[in-house]
Amino acid sequence: MLGYLVVFLSGTLFAVGLGVSGMTLPQKVIGFLDLGGHWDPSLAFVMAGSAGVYLLFYRWIKQRSSPLFDTEFHIPTRHDIDQRLLVGAALFGVGWGLVGLCPVPARP
Repeated sequence: MLGYLVVFLSGTLFAVGLGVSGMTLPQKVIGFLDLGGHWDPSLAFVMAGSAGVYLLFYRWIKQRSSPLFDTEFHIPTRHDIDQRLLVGAALFGVGWGLVGLCPVPARP
């Protein structure tokens, strides 16, 4: 039961972060993607900040012998870049650019 609470709180924190950062505002996202016009770099700072927090916590958590709610860490072992990965990333980016919304919070 505690695991579900942690998942809920993590999702809530993620949603609040998306809202506060402006990732749910189409004009903000389009401004970030408009490299040839009036480019808005603020989402780049959001991404850099989130990557920094991730790196700090990842290193700290990896020092543990196991996660809090599982018996072992499940870290992907594949490092190759294949066609499926490239096509999926391209579809994600094109969809984001065409609609002007980050696909995750834009889902119904």
